[in-house]
Amino acid sequence: MKNNKFIWLVVTGLILSAIFTACNDDENYLGSLKVTVLLKEGLKNISIENIPVLVTNTTDNTQHSLITDINGAVFADGLAAGTYNITISAKNEEGNYYLSGTQNNVVINTEHETTVVIELNATIPETGLVIKELYYNGAADNYVSLFKDQFVELVNNSDETIYADGLFFANLHGETGGYSEEHPITEYLSNAEYVYADWIEQVPGTGNEYPIEPGKSFVIALNAINFKEGNPVPEKAVDNTGSDLERYSVKWLENKGLSGNEYFDLDNPMVPNMRNIFILDGLDHCLLELNGPGVVIFRRDEDFSDSDIITYTKKDEEETEVKIMKIPVADIIDGVDCLENSGAVNFKRIPENIDAGFISLSNDGQLFYSSKSIRRKVDEELTNMLGRLVLMDTNNSTVDFEAINLPDQRGYDNYIK
Repeated sequence: MKNNKFIWLVVTGLILSAIFTACNDDENYLGSLKVTVLLKEGLKNISIENIPVLVTNTTDNTQHSLITDINGAVFADGLAAGTYNITISAKNEEGNYYLSGTQNNVVINTEHETTVVIELNATIPETGLVIKELYYNGAADNYVSLFKDQFVELVNNSDETIYADGLFFANLHGETGGYSEEHPITEYLSNAEYVYADWIEQVPGTGNEYPIEPGKSFVIALNAINFKEGNPVPEKAVDNTGSDLERYSVKWLENKGLSGNEYFDLDNPMVPNMRNIFILDGLDHCLLELNGPGVVIFRRDEDFSDSDIITYTKKDEEETEVKIMKIPVADIIDGVDCLENSGAVNFKRIPENIDAGFISLSNDGQLFYSSKSIRRKVDEELTNMLGRLVLMDTNNSTVDFEAINLPDQRGYDNYIK
């Protein structure tokens, strides 16, 4: 009996020891983070207290929301070792400027305090045209429309009518951060004065043909077709016949001795076409990159020419030569970087002064035909304050945008009643 009791005590002790060891091992995988915010040189009389700091684990997308103290500091303990993105976006009480800053790929090590200093810039919400929605991935359970139903929606975020005539729209070149991809565009082209386009389209018109009223939308479709008709899942399909413009490039390509894609590139004679400016050979079947577009809208006075074309050799098995068009960052009005997953920050194509963050349809990546769309959020405070629709515009798509389950074309047109 004594021996049995002794054995029981030994076994119990071993179990408790294993539990305590496991707990200690778990603790050994934890680290801490201290973030201190500073104001950019020249900024004065701005408090750095009570500023929200969002810390996101790029592996499992766990988020920690923190608030700075009177010294502009926050401290987070017990963080799992790994890589984190830190995003700061705050609006002052009057709503007339934003404080923003970003630090990506911050590594938290076990049993170690990582210290990060982030400089905050103050930006005034710019009024003008902003990208409201990007629908690019195709409809779920729907092989009728495939991704022929892509569209881009812009919104006039100002209080005055803006004319879209002459506006340029571009889809940017570069990998999107898929787990097998290794070479972001910045490995080839690192000049921060430019972004680089796969294709560029322009709104036609002489200056007053395409007015956009305050708070209203302007839609550019790949194909201005009603994809709900004859569709087995019409609730997941899009009716693009109400688009302001569509992209059609078959004849333009044929005039250049190239072949268009009649299967994907359709022409609705009732909807005017965009003006084709540049199309990377073989990519006429898309309006937006399927895995995640980098999109910019811009204006410029001069025409594009061959001197604007950049040629580089892609680091793949065949060492493919690629020709793309450069766009001066100074000309950009708005831009949104969409990547495949939350850990793909190295694949950003848009500089931080245009878009400090990025957005994904799914934090962990996504399959084609998800029905999801990327949509800009409403700035509720400014909308209530001004009595008109105002969309969030902090130049940080991580904050300004969200992924929604179904496209919401012109979904804000009647937001204010």
